Amino acid sequence: MKVENNHSVNHIRDYLEQLEDYFNQDESLTKEEENPVEITFAISLKSKQVSRNWNTVQENLSKTLRSILNNTDQHFRIIIAGHEKPQINELNHGSVTWLPVKFRRPRNSGEFSMDKLNKRKVIGAFLRKVGFSGYFMPLDADDWIHYRFVEYLSKQPFSNAFILQKGFMLNTKLKEIWERDNFYRGCGSGIIYYFRNSDFPLSTRIRDIQRVSFKVALRPHLKVIQNLKIIKKDYHMVTTPLAIWVLGHGDNNSILKGKKDNSISAKNYNAQGEKLEEWFYDYFKIKEK
Repeated sequence: MKVENNHSVNHIRDYLEQLEDYFNQDESLTKEEENPVEITFAISLKSKQVSRNWNTVQENLSKTLRSILNNTDQHFRIIIAGHEKPQINELNHGSVTWLPVKFRRPRNSGEFSMDKLNKRKVIGAFLRKVGFSGYFMPLDADDWIHYRFVEYLSKQPFSNAFILQKGFMLNTKLKEIWERDNFYRGCGSGIIYYFRNSDFPLSTRIRDIQRVSFKVALRPHLKVIQNLKIIKKDYHMVTTPLAIWVLGHGDNNSILKGKKDNSISAKNYNAQGEKLEEWFYDYFKIKEK
């Protein structure tokens, strides 16, 4: 699929409308390409103990879950691992599984990354136990996906990994959106892996992790291409922006680590920023009904 990325004043809206036209084509044109492999969205939720505002964390997770749950294609499941269970309605959905963890909470921002990966290990071992085979996407608990993301993936030829070359960035404080190249390098929500059930670990122990391909999902996303080559897995670069890295709400890990601040904008990426308007939400379905 190819959508022309023009550079008009409202090029993001034009782009998303072209994408909509693609999906609205006669189903007979794309039916043979469909590959209804289930996808697991794996979310490691930060602890209340190290969040700046737990209500913000819960609200962000609600939006993330709604962006998934409102997808046109329902071949997915959502697994969330965390210390404290949020009090949000979306966790009651049948496609959502909450996995409580009991290991030590992180004490500071320096332990955020290890905490996230430890929770991802819990999700991996759970998927091995329940017999899951399919696509696996680590998703940050504040990012959004396009409401036809799963449908898009089902129409692609099989690949051992999809890497999001392009994506959107959104600063909710500045009400600004822009497109980003090399999206996967900056955002943890930029890679989808295919794992057979035997590729997941039998447990969260290091020796079990090292025996299986799942270990690639625990390595830095910045070097995902090199990591996939090491285990001899092919991949496909996705140049259609279908995910959003959401910033500016004050509880981003990258902000708490001091790597970014709430003033980040399109100018920092030599990109053309556009004003966030109501129409944008229509493509990500995060608003409560």
